Amino acid sequence: MLNRKLLLAVAAVGLASAAFAGGHNDAGCGLGSMLFKEDKPVHQIVAATTNGSSGNQTFGITTGTLECSSGGLIKAGKEREVFIGTNFRALEREMAAGKGQYASSLGALMGCGANTDKFLSFSKAHYETLFPSAGATPETLLENLNREIAADATLSSVCGV
Repeated sequence: MLNRKLLLAVAAVGLASAAFAGGHNDAGCGLGSMLFKEDKPVHQIVAATTNGSSGNQTFGITTGTLECSSGGLIKAGKEREVFIGTNFRALEREMAAGKGQYASSLGALMGCGANTDKFLSFSKAHYETLFPSAGATPETLLENLNREIAADATLSSVCGV
């Protein structure tokens, strides 16, 4: 009886973690899904148990191996939207000054990486275009930022937008 409850608990944990594994069958990505490919309930339970009990699904999602994507739950574009929406007022102040941790983080999210200083200078120089009015929204900032970076030959070559 105890073994059966333990097996059900492990299977439930495996299936719950599979929900974060991308567009695969019920067991998600991972070694278990690679070994047990059939879409029958028994195979999916064994695959999910293998994935959940060994931790290989987490490894696969993190590294982009074992037929898992490395994009995570929030893709880059969505991550930018969420970050700007959450930190909009701080970004407005810091981008006007051309410095600050929020603006630097946004530069990194925009793909500027080691060229964050160029992004900060750019944001200060283009502040009025990025924030065209007092009623600017996070959505307009992101649209304007994407457009202005694409139009700037120097920044578009160093940022991965």
